[in-house]
Amino acid sequence: MATPTTAQGIYDLLIADQVIAAALGTYTLAGGSSLPAISVLAKGASLPPGTVANGIEITITALPGYAPQLLLSDETLTNPTWRIYLLAWGQLGAMQAVTERTIALLPGATSSMPRADPPGEGLGVIEQTVITWTNPCAVVNA
Repeated sequence: MATPTTAQGIYDLLIADQVIAAALGTYTLAGGSSLPAISVLAKGASLPPGTVANGIEITITALPGYAPQLLLSDETLTNPTWRIYLLAWGQLGAMQAVTERTIALLPGATSSMPRADPPGEGLGVIEQTVITWTNPCAVVNA
């Protein structure tokens, strides 16, 4: 299995997994239609107005952070690092299973739980996990 090199690649990997797909909650759009509760968002971006999340939601940062490392060849190991947020809206559901499966699909991923209250405190978020993953294979020519 090739490791994803983009946020969209991470999205595709996670949504294709049967365990994760079955456990995902839903986004209900303002018009009433619904989608699986997984998204790729840029820093400061938000879902379309009127969208309501329910169940387990996954949000992937659109752009990774980098910690470049020069190699002995004419290449640079870029070490792109993404943050993947798992939120439980209203109920925990399969939060633990989704966290464990996400970590299993992304070699070297780690998770942490924010020490502060979830960002949606009072809005229905009852738990949040942050998964950090660095792609150990992303190399570019220097």
